Amino acid sequence: MKNTNLVYLVVLVILLGVAGWLLSGRDSSGSLDRKMDYQFTIKDTAAVDKIVISDKRPSSITLTRQDGYWLVDGEYRARKQAVTTLLETLNRMTMRNFIEERMKPTVIKRMSVHGKEVKVYKNGKVHKVFFVGTETHDEMATYMMLKGSDAPYAVHIPGFNGYLSSRFFTSQDLWRSRDVTFLNPRQVKEIQMVYPDSLRSSFMISMFSPDSVYLTDLETNKVVRDANRVKLRMYINAASQIKYEGAILPSDGIYARRDSLLSSVPVFYIVVKDIEGKSTRLEGYRIKGPQEVADPSLEPPEFDPDRMHGFINRDRMVLIQYYGLQNIWKGLDYFRKP
Repeated sequence: MKNTNLVYLVVLVILLGVAGWLLSGRDSSGSLDRKMDYQFTIKDTAAVDKIVISDKRPSSITLTRQDGYWLVDGEYRARKQAVTTLLETLNRMTMRNFIEERMKPTVIKRMSVHGKEVKVYKNGKVHKVFFVGTETHDEMATYMMLKGSDAPYAVHIPGFNGYLSSRFFTSQDLWRSRDVTFLNPRQVKEIQMVYPDSLRSSFMISMFSPDSVYLTDLETNKVVRDANRVKLRMYINAASQIKYEGAILPSDGIYARRDSLLSSVPVFYIVVKDIEGKSTRLEGYRIKGPQEVADPSLEPPEFDPDRMHGFINRDRMVLIQYYGLQNIWKGLDYFRKP
């Protein structure tokens, strides 16, 4: 019995010695003695005013904070949800574990080929620079390395099952806000809604002042005297905040048909002009329906019942939803008083 207790005592002393050795920061990797090498968390994200993400293609995006919103590359309003997710990631990500010494060269090599550099600024000055690599083998963390650090580390968000590299992307189209128009209704001067195959449903709304709004029949080019003023104002509100579902990128198959679509007749186009004379045009083109449907007794629809292809200013190709357009998908008769 005494010998057994002695063995337990020796084992306990050894374990305590190993624990003390690790906590003293003298492990073979040399990582524990440099806590700054794995402090990825950015606590005060409210002070972050600029983020630059670059990859090896090369391509990069710059996000800058303005009064109440963010800009992409100093020109386009950023998608709020994407920026919120990025800031939350910076605030919550932390080291999960060290990397075995034998794996470090491989991880660093992959990072040099596929990695992204992230520069985070606070109050106009560089606060932290780190590199984002590929995901770990279990896909529950991402390899990252702080600039000037001695090694990469596996980084994760506690409680989140997944890797983080997909949150640091450089496509401007994916960062941009999905707003077609983003105006105060009082900034709207004119709206034209045109249905090329149904001119009798086409109309124009002109606002000369908040109390001076006119509806014009574009088929006869005459002012409609019995227009419903409440519906006119509701329409102006809707047209000042038009959104699309998602951007269509050059990597998408349909993108190759953009010239063909632009040379055809759209289902509709709407032009919103603001008080400073800037015009924004959105036009929509039907999408062919599926070849087959789940119920064999039903005929497949000729066109997609939910979505259309769209162009903003005949340049940027996007996907738009009928549901998202329900408040502007109106004809002239909608505004006539009963």
